[in-house]
Amino acid sequence: MLLAAVMLLSGCRGESDPGETTDGTAPVETVTIPGTEDRAVLGDYLEITPHGEHDVRMLFLNVGKADAIFLRIGETGWMIDAGTVSALPMLEAGMNLLGLSRLDGIFITHTDSDHVGGLRGFLSLYETDAIYTSTISADWNRVEGVRGDIPRVALDPGAVVQAGEGVWFEVLGPIRYNPRDDNNSLVLRLRVNGSTSLFCGDMMTDEEKTLMYAGMNLDCDLLKVGHHGKKDATSSSFLAETSPSVALICADKEEESDSAHKSVIKALNAAGAEVYITENTPVAYDVKVTPGGKITVEDVSLPEPPDMRFVSVSKSDQLVVLENAGDAQADLSGWWILSETGNDLFRIPDGTVVEAGGTLSVGCTDTSGTPDLRWNEGKVWHKTKEDRAVLIDPWGAEVDFMVSQ
Repeated sequence: MLLAAVMLLSGCRGESDPGETTDGTAPVETVTIPGTEDRAVLGDYLEITPHGEHDVRMLFLNVGKADAIFLRIGETGWMIDAGTVSALPMLEAGMNLLGLSRLDGIFITHTDSDHVGGLRGFLSLYETDAIYTSTISADWNRVEGVRGDIPRVALDPGAVVQAGEGVWFEVLGPIRYNPRDDNNSLVLRLRVNGSTSLFCGDMMTDEEKTLMYAGMNLDCDLLKVGHHGKKDATSSSFLAETSPSVALICADKEEESDSAHKSVIKALNAAGAEVYITENTPVAYDVKVTPGGKITVEDVSLPEPPDMRFVSVSKSDQLVVLENAGDAQADLSGWWILSETGNDLFRIPDGTVVEAGGTLSVGCTDTSGTPDLRWNEGKVWHKTKEDRAVLIDPWGAEVDFMVSQ
């Protein structure tokens, strides 16, 4: 069947060419957007045999309705999607939690802002060898504009990316261009330690059909559910093909009421899957895949943070004051302050410490006087709208918040 699928996807689909006519008139000229043609399935993935025992951890981060997944496979580190702009503290937390200082590669499934928004900020903090995308997309400019000198590697279905001795990411889709870019999502399979994981980006039912029609083997133990668990994805026929025992959904019902839809959860449960939704974990689900194919899913265990609190968030002075209410010195290296209304982030510089009972002031360019630290923005706190300031520790946990006054 796989050989037939390769031949089929090489151009003989049994469909009429849009330029053909049957009434004897001249054919209508058609224009194809480069890179959006159906892609022939490469044979690379047929030539590999996963082997060996590996230390495998995956973090499915709670970044709201967005996607951000980290993987550590042996000594290699990987990220699948980068969340939104405001997800940057969580992305750094993912690196900290897995003990990574750089990445071997970043996969961007497609260029919606909740998958690519945090990429620019992440690349300002960490190095990576390559950024991997699909060949097919409506627009890769959002990656091209931030990658700098990092190579972007466009992947066709059937391609493989090695993640260590005997381990590969296998590309299953997209195969066919779709005007809805969610259906151009990069779909990845990872077979390791006798277990199979399938990462679906925002794939909806249209792309599911193309993979099934091509005869792809979609059977998996762990399914990263497509399109945030909405009911326009994860069809009954797709579930019959995948039959996962564990399903993870990146979603936040407060941000998108139709995400992690109850009908999808019910269908996953009926198929025998334990369902985990990232909105239900404070920071991330820590997934381990041990030799023999055993999958465990736990909440990330975090150290107790210092007792840091907001004293004030001033709109008029554009000034934040923090207090160490604990009885020991607090190291704030890598902590963050988020302005929710402006979607602005400030990373507290490494080496910043606050003595017990002491304070730390953070001002903007427009702040008069000499605050301890400067945000380097003219105005962060909105003068008229309500703004919520959030203090985030290096592990991505929200420590305190205050509404600006």
